[in-house]
Amino acid sequence: MTERTVNLVAAALGGEGGGVFTNWLADVAEREGWICQTTALAGVAQRTGATIYYLEFFPRSSRHEEIPVMSLFPAQGDIDIAVASEIAEAARMVQRGFVTADRTTLIASDHRVYSIGEKQGLGDSTADAEHLSEVAGRYSKEFIHYDMLKLANDHGAVISSVLLGAVAGSEVLPFSKSSFEDVIRSSGKSVDVNLAAFEASAEKARLRGVEVFTPESKSLGEFKLPTAQTEKGRELLDQILTFPSLLHEVLYHGVSKCVDYQDHAYASWYLAQCESMYTLENKTNGPVTMQVARYLALWMCYEDIPRVAQLKTRLSRVENIRREVKAAPNQILYITEFFSPRIEEMCAIMPKVIGDRILKSSFAKAVLKLFTGGKKLRTDGVFVFVLLRILASFRVIRRSSLGYEYEHKMIHRWLSSVMNALAKKDSVRALALARCGRLVKGYGETRHRTTSQLMDIVDKGASLPSERIELLKYAALDDDTGEGLAKMFDSVA
Repeated sequence: MTERTVNLVAAALGGEGGGVFTNWLADVAEREGWICQTTALAGVAQRTGATIYYLEFFPRSSRHEEIPVMSLFPAQGDIDIAVASEIAEAARMVQRGFVTADRTTLIASDHRVYSIGEKQGLGDSTADAEHLSEVAGRYSKEFIHYDMLKLANDHGAVISSVLLGAVAGSEVLPFSKSSFEDVIRSSGKSVDVNLAAFEASAEKARLRGVEVFTPESKSLGEFKLPTAQTEKGRELLDQILTFPSLLHEVLYHGVSKCVDYQDHAYASWYLAQCESMYTLENKTNGPVTMQVARYLALWMCYEDIPRVAQLKTRLSRVENIRREVKAAPNQILYITEFFSPRIEEMCAIMPKVIGDRILKSSFAKAVLKLFTGGKKLRTDGVFVFVLLRILASFRVIRRSSLGYEYEHKMIHRWLSSVMNALAKKDSVRALALARCGRLVKGYGETRHRTTSQLMDIVDKGASLPSERIELLKYAALDDDTGEGLAKMFDSVA
């Protein structure tokens, strides 16, 4: 019989049921005749810090009749079981010293929920999940891991029941599986759903996360173009078929995005630019065309007011929200959207002449300023919904708008720089310039800053060697202020 406590630390994000998970564990311990003390240290906010739960277990049947004095906080090197609802949180437990190779069984979900810091980066600021998993396995006595969020979603449950199943299936606590099942039943909430998720997770943990092959398992095959449903769609697919199969997937998704954003003519123009690029590449495998096709589609579908209104009033979006909040089929759902329009965005949807005049008029801008700033609007109401649908319909006049002209002038400058490099038979430099399309992202001030940085590279650095262009690109991605790019220009001048 153990003469010390069994210590468990768990990390869970907001809304994942971490409190429910720890309460279940405490109830299991009580049923098994153990003493359990729990402590929770709340995280700062949703995805800036997980809530840390600490539990100590001690058997009542120990030779010591006195109730032991238990700690309220986890200590480094003194943890038997560590549970993390996400792989980055598992790595943070290793970093904090809660996971040790001689003692700790680490149980974690493989999925990622990106932190605010990861989302803020202009480039790829995400942590490498495979590296995080490798670190977690290296420093733990045993590492049990699989995609617990997917398992929870497959059963329509919250991840807390899957975490409980993982602990039960790992058998790291000396408690019977029936006790775990009983506490779920006694909760009286979503019992069937939670039990199903618990059972599936317990079995997966018992197998240590190893996937079981089933005849239904199918590997992903080569991308195949779908069958056209309309005459215009058939024309677009015929255009795509003139490219090599390696480009079909990215071109198809680019065309689909352009049609959804504007119309078939817009998608046809997109393909025409890609065809011009591919012709200049002498019809090779098209690495430059691949990059241009990817970033051109994203840039052409910039998020102006009509696009935002279009996306916010889609039935599929409402269905996604209902699914995320787990609303019942007949449950009334209220949706409040946050808008923060800027004067420039309002003028961008106006005809060029009118938009230009307003931006040059102090009085007109003062009037428009009354409608700027953060606003909360109930899009489940008829008036706001109809207003958004009217704004979405403005896409029919988008080609005559100030914003369209502004964006497409920059698009042409970027495309011209790539084509000029190809015309000079410098495919390496052309590829570097094409990859700079990655800089364009976001909306509002972020959009203005990123497009300005790309235009600086196109105007000042297009004639530089490809290695220098790559350095300029990474300088722009690494620095949100633009100072790094300016310094890099000075160094390569």
